[in-house]
Amino acid sequence: MVIKVGDIPPEGMEIHFDREKGLKINERTKIELATPLHSVIRLKREKGKIHLTGEIHTAIWLSCARCLEPFHYLVDIKMDYLLVPRNKIPKAEGLRLKSRDMEVEFFDGIEIDIDHIINEQIFLSIPIKPLCHKDCAGLCPYCGANLNKERCNCKVPSFHPFYEALRRLKQ
Repeated sequence: MVIKVGDIPPEGMEIHFDREKGLKINERTKIELATPLHSVIRLKREKGKIHLTGEIHTAIWLSCARCLEPFHYLVDIKMDYLLVPRNKIPKAEGLRLKSRDMEVEFFDGIEIDIDHIINEQIFLSIPIKPLCHKDCAGLCPYCGANLNKERCNCKVPSFHPFYEALRRLKQ
């Protein structure tokens, strides 16, 4: 969904956006939705810039970093930032950024791509190491059994087999 800046009335506008299919971040990265996506985006013009606020609510499918099982990850995002046209980017070399400057997004000054903003916010909300639950036991490093579902009978070696050659040298 693309909104033209000229279509935003002076009092602002509110957009309700729903999607049931997955998100395509780029050619290789796709995110599958576990529940339909619902978002509310509010846009208001302010001195040549656009103030964007809103919420995104959905659940996405992720794979656990420890046990590799798929799980639902709840996404509840609140957004509040400023959209600044690229032609208004400050050119100063020694410009100091304030905390509010971290909440700025740039756009072409003519159109705002709502799909891009929603996709980006969801992608940024994904944890670096997603876990199905905080106490996930993961996989056995020897037989690969999911330790959340079953116990394995693997015997943990008292030494690492890669150091066997060093052990022989010591004798």
